[in-house]
Amino acid sequence: MIKRFLLVFLFVGLVFPGFVCGEDSQKNIAANSTNIFTGRAEYNNLRMCLDFVVDVMADLEVKFSDVRVSPVIMAEQWYEIPMELGWMGTQDTLVPLFEKMLAYSFAGTRLTHAAINISVSAESIDNKPVLAISSLERLMCFSKTRNKLNENPSEVWISVSKRNQQIIRALRTMLQTTTFTPQVGKKVLGGGIGQGKTWITNLRLDSDNRLHFTGYGIDAKQVTRLGEELLKSGSFTEVYLSSMTKNVYEKVPVWRFDFTAKAN
Repeated sequence: MIKRFLLVFLFVGLVFPGFVCGEDSQKNIAANSTNIFTGRAEYNNLRMCLDFVVDVMADLEVKFSDVRVSPVIMAEQWYEIPMELGWMGTQDTLVPLFEKMLAYSFAGTRLTHAAINISVSAESIDNKPVLAISSLERLMCFSKTRNKLNENPSEVWISVSKRNQQIIRALRTMLQTTTFTPQVGKKVLGGGIGQGKTWITNLRLDSDNRLHFTGYGIDAKQVTRLGEELLKSGSFTEVYLSSMTKNVYEKVPVWRFDFTAKAN
């Protein structure tokens, strides 16, 4: 009896897990196929958007380097195609490029920024550092069965449009208040201290409209003044100084800082 029981137990342990694993495997394949599938309409929307981005990058003469497209995200009234774009350019191209990208509109589709990351590279053009930029974009495609956007804008689109405007205003204010160009250094300014008192080395915009940026200031008072000027601009509802540390940049004493600000 014991041997017979062991044989039955062994048979069940070997066979049924196989059935379960096989069934789970089929479910996973089906789920993955559903997530990554794009039909003619979805692909056409993606193609038109990417072709537009390529033209915008070419017009502004920035180095477009890569695109990564994620699986489609379905919602009740629309679907999203997340994509990550990477390029290199100077700070002069930042606002014009983002303005053109956020103005994209085609057959009920809109483009919006989910997140942005900017860092200063070792290259420079005309004494201006080349920025390495990556942005996570969402191509939002509204269902044709709903009311036309132009006739009856949905609450979703109103929210998207508002956030796009907040991002542009925040970036423009940042570049009016400070710069990505180092104000100390032989390579940039021919040796000496520039007109500005602060500069940024890294900037990140998250999906909650918060900007995190790191940089340097000629002295501590110029760093705290930067935060005050950002608040006075009206483009930010919150400005928080996380840290301020005495440092050295190109053999010149400076203060390294970390700020967090929320776009208004």
